[in-house]
Amino acid sequence: MPSGEFFTVDEQNEIAKSIAAAEAASDVNFSLFVGELENGRKEAIDLHSKLANSSATILVCVDLQNFAIEIVTGSYASATVDDQVCRLAAISMANAFAINDFVGGISQAFSVLGAHAYRPRSMTDV
Repeated sequence: MPSGEFFTVDEQNEIAKSIAAAEAASDVNFSLFVGELENGRKEAIDLHSKLANSSATILVCVDLQNFAIEIVTGSYASATVDDQVCRLAAISMANAFAINDFVGGISQAFSVLGAHAYRPRSMTDV
């Protein structure tokens, strides 16, 4: 199911803002897929590999029909976002989803991921 079939325009805008905030705080890209993952993680990895600049991209996949969450990090992105951070983001989503707060859960996940994929400030940024 494309996200447009599940989320209103306002909800899509709220999710887009959370993605933009995560990207602004980090040096990686973020992407979201909402739909059925027939082959689970394998399909999520295939989707991630098709993204532009996939090594620096974190893909969050949410399959609401099968109650599945998959987070795939590229090789560059995984340097700052490890499996533990991905688990924390997934738990944040699952907790919000349990009370039917899908937008809040997705937004919280991007907040967690963005906070850990932060762009360190250099001395030249001062």
